[in-house]
Amino acid sequence: MEPKTDEPLLPDGIDLELLQDLERQNLDQIRTLRKYDRFEIQAPVQLRPANASAPDDRVMGETRDLSAGGCLAQFPRPVGVGDIYRLQVQTDSIGVPQVYARCLRCNQVREDVFEAAFSFFDSISFEQKSATGSPDLLG
Repeated sequence: MEPKTDEPLLPDGIDLELLQDLERQNLDQIRTLRKYDRFEIQAPVQLRPANASAPDDRVMGETRDLSAGGCLAQFPRPVGVGDIYRLQVQTDSIGVPQVYARCLRCNQVREDVFEAAFSFFDSISFEQKSATGSPDLLG
């Protein structure tokens, strides 16, 4: 039996106007809603639990992007959502302090790659070192 043309095709409870609004949004509009600018930076990052009961349980990964308020990184194993970690971005091109962060989400990208988003407890400012060796403030 085919649906009548006046019957909605969406399941009950889904707001058609909200769905149409989401379809109209583009990436630039979404970026304006962010609190901090994000920079696509791929750099090694060391992740360690912030609690004293697991100080040696560290994992190395790579950042995908970085902002003053958080970062997105990939690791070879899953990261605990809601857990608090110490993050240290290891690169010579920018100066990023060790930060405490909470894991907001972790998704499996491939069999051995997990992408995790972190929110820093304190916003940071980091510097990009120019070719002359003098720092240029990024954020």
